[in-house]
Amino acid sequence: MTKAKSDIMEHRKCAEYGSPWSPQFYYCCPEPGNKLPNNRTCGHSPAVYRIMGGTTVELNMFPWMALLLYRNRISWKEPLVGACGGSLITNRYVLTAAHCVVKGPLLPQDLVIQSVRLGEHDTSNVLDFQYLYSWSAKRRYAPPPVEIEVEEVIDHPGYSKSDFYHYDIALLRLQMPVRYTPAIKPICVLGRHISLKNSKFKVAGWGKTESGLSSTVLLETTVKKIRSSFCKKAYPHLEFNSSLQICVGPVNGSDTCDGDSGGPLMATMGQSYEEFEYVAGITSYGHQTCGRQEYPGVYTKAPLFFEWIKENLKA
Repeated sequence: MTKAKSDIMEHRKCAEYGSPWSPQFYYCCPEPGNKLPNNRTCGHSPAVYRIMGGTTVELNMFPWMALLLYRNRISWKEPLVGACGGSLITNRYVLTAAHCVVKGPLLPQDLVIQSVRLGEHDTSNVLDFQYLYSWSAKRRYAPPPVEIEVEEVIDHPGYSKSDFYHYDIALLRLQMPVRYTPAIKPICVLGRHISLKNSKFKVAGWGKTESGLSSTVLLETTVKKIRSSFCKKAYPHLEFNSSLQICVGPVNGSDTCDGDSGGPLMATMGQSYEEFEYVAGITSYGHQTCGRQEYPGVYTKAPLFFEWIKENLKA
């Protein structure tokens, strides 16, 4: 049994019986992996301490964020590399961009998807923590992340038949279902009836920053939906399709960049205690010069593929 599977079985312990010197355990079975959770379960961030003057993501603020890890085909002994993001949508499936997991011009030939890490915050730390306040030495620690191997890749059939820029959506089936915890929860998936007009969104990821280097810490920012004509003008040879894609511009120079592909474009629904986050889009492509208004980002319109997602979920 791999460490990932061992950790998951440890999480599933839900009761103990027997003598203290010879304990026995009950294990709770997870729900079927093909069941999309309702908004009482999905899209909720746990109560977190707010860091005074802080600008980075609080620990477990986006518990559905997934870091995709790749094996190098040429040198299998090298450590796994994180190169894309994704969103946990059930206890067995992660939603991401097809170009992150399917052989093609946008995925380096020497990389192959191996596993998914959930509950991650800072890739440079074994145990993630944050100071409760800027003036305090007290720390809040997050549970260690869980790493699970990918059992199956399901890409949309329209992706390989197009020019690798449309139908940029895929599902990753995990080898084992995960147990929801404060650090690991799914984001909501809604149908095509959702209106994305005049919406502001949040994006998050471990991609490149203004320094040109990938971030070790999960970062988030606000972006906004803009007219399709901006994307058509910026990428005239890629035939932006407003029925399949969303054109999104940066706010104050903040935007997604290399390494953020596959991550969620997040929108909020509801108010107060009924508020929840849902995946409005999937980070697809943009210009290598990130954060400039004339080079908006293009995102796959997730609600349009609601039926396709449901049809491809297995128990």
